[in-house]
Amino acid sequence: MTTQVDSLGSLKLAYNYHKGEDDIAEQFYMPCMSRAIAYDRAVGFFNSTIYAIAWHAVKAFVERGGKMRIICSPILTNDDQQALHQGYSERLAESTGEHLKQQIQRLFSNPNTFKPSAVLATLVSLGIIDFKIAFLDPRQGRHERLFHDKLGIFTDDEGNKVAFKGSMNETWSGLSNDGNLESVDVFCSWTEDAGRLKSETEYFEKLWANDFPGADVREFPEIALEELRRASQPEHWPELLDEICKEIEIAERITADRMPGGRKPRGHQIEAIENWKAKNRRGVFEHATGSGKTFTALCAIRESLEQGETALILVPSELLLLQWQKEIVETLGDLRPQLLLCGAGNSEWRKDRLVGPWTRSTKTDRPRIILATMQTASKADFIESVRVGEHLFMVADEVHRMGSPENRRIFAIDAGPRLGLSATPRRFGDPDGTTAIFGYFGDVVPPVVTLQDAINSGALTPYFYTVHTVMLTVEEQEEWDAISKEIRNLYARTSGGSTGGPGPLERIKQLSIRRAHIVKACSGKLQLALSVLREHYERGQRWILYCDSQEQLQDVLRLLHGANIDATEYHTQMTGDPRETLRFFAANGGVIVSIKCLDEGIDIPSVTHALVLASSQNPREFIQRRGRVLRRSPNKLIANLHDAIVLPQQFSPDGTGILETELARAIQFGKGGLNPESVTQLQLIANRFGLDYAQLAEEGEEDD
Repeated sequence: MTTQVDSLGSLKLAYNYHKGEDDIAEQFYMPCMSRAIAYDRAVGFFNSTIYAIAWHAVKAFVERGGKMRIICSPILTNDDQQALHQGYSERLAESTGEHLKQQIQRLFSNPNTFKPSAVLATLVSLGIIDFKIAFLDPRQGRHERLFHDKLGIFTDDEGNKVAFKGSMNETWSGLSNDGNLESVDVFCSWTEDAGRLKSETEYFEKLWANDFPGADVREFPEIALEELRRASQPEHWPELLDEICKEIEIAERITADRMPGGRKPRGHQIEAIENWKAKNRRGVFEHATGSGKTFTALCAIRESLEQGETALILVPSELLLLQWQKEIVETLGDLRPQLLLCGAGNSEWRKDRLVGPWTRSTKTDRPRIILATMQTASKADFIESVRVGEHLFMVADEVHRMGSPENRRIFAIDAGPRLGLSATPRRFGDPDGTTAIFGYFGDVVPPVVTLQDAINSGALTPYFYTVHTVMLTVEEQEEWDAISKEIRNLYARTSGGSTGGPGPLERIKQLSIRRAHIVKACSGKLQLALSVLREHYERGQRWILYCDSQEQLQDVLRLLHGANIDATEYHTQMTGDPRETLRFFAANGGVIVSIKCLDEGIDIPSVTHALVLASSQNPREFIQRRGRVLRRSPNKLIANLHDAIVLPQQFSPDGTGILETELARAIQFGKGGLNPESVTQLQLIANRFGLDYAQLAEEGEEDD
């Protein structure tokens, strides 16, 4: 029998907790776990369950003989959904087990999730944690619906219970004390909420017994359990748990966010910052969308400001400047930093000649930050005004942009600490620009965090990838072939030594752009967009259609409006307020038709679906587009990516040139998807046209 002080009943708990005002983990989650002998949890997907443990309290929980029961949802492929709809129980069970096994393998292959996964696997193998899988009965509604309840119940050995419900996402950031629990409502058995708690307890028990209408709760597949048992470490899990707790303590020390319940750096962020310091505070973070590279940089910036240094932050666009401004104010607000904006319509710095005084090495009461666009920072008057020295900390977001001939002028600024940020820092087809970037900032700082790492860890949403093919018309193919023939002839002349000056090379460049436009503007894409939306779009969903040009965008809009599909344009030249457009979209859903301005650094986490009509030769663009769609958002379980692949006419002698860049993009999408059949489809297309599938992923070129 626990003492009174150790019981749940001894806790003075609030009715609810809200992140930003409360430290939910420290004030609620940890105290309850430290007193419980049973923990029942209904969560989202299996991979989120590796963080359904209050790390500081888990050893004592195990020593008390504690037990956990966890109900989670599998990720269903299209075939799984059809099997569920048609009642094919055996096929669904086999497929679910195989997918869960693959998820477990991915979690263990990722260094960021290895330790918590090993702890979880061990607790399962020791019988401390018991899993079940929940499906929603297709007779209750659409068959692709998933079980995604958010309920937890703690019980102590006196029978006291505490239940909580709310917008909880125990994902990658569960390694920190805030647990990423955004808000919870709390019900206690010893208060006036006893009736509500009894109801929630009965609900969980009915789910566990597979006795709740509309839900089908099954045993965890044996093939997945065996994978967990194989990966368990019964002799070493306490040491792994100690290492996790140590990482949490370090995160508390170096975090940029000092607000109650504020964000804490995750494992890969801590490692990156420590390794960057070991490299004399120079280097590049190669971190994917969703991995929190802005917050990682802010952790380094806070420490720099506290040491009396001045931060110079460079971004490639006005939208990113506004986004960084918001992050600085919200995250570093307690430091009361002075913030000087340069570029994107902010010209006071030039009029009042402020850059020189702001970058001078002098002690001030309030730290100073200069936030500038690269376009402005590359101008001579800006560069000449900067007071260089070891006191100046340069941070470049989307650092690959610094490698363009114009932006390389910024490298004349001899700063002290230097940090570059990018998901893809190397410039495709531009070795000189890449060399200049790493020559100035330093090498890539480990660990590299890929988009797949972010998905596996739960920082980004898993996704399905669907390929839709569209063929060039005979006329479009003939134009492509004619331009290809002229390009070959010009190359033959230049290789023979008779270039006649720069003319042929410039002509080749112009012709290549014209030829690429044929694929980008392929007329069949318009009807494809309409057919995809007619088949898949439902009200309440949030779609983005990526177009290549204003002309294509307007054509798509007219076609969708004619079919009574509510679609809105979003781009830098649009009439009206772009930010209001995004707010309405996030609140109400619909279809946004956009062009390139959504590619780099702009967050629209509520997006659930995307159709890529734009054909790009720059792999960075489609990596960024994918990342925009995979941002996490409340109640967003899975993202869906639809891709338009342009095929040549079979008779064309130059048709494979079309497919090389088209398939290169598609391979990048397909490899990370939940549905492996999409990759098989791409392989068949490559084989049909005699292309080497394995080499296509390396294709691409930079486009500034």
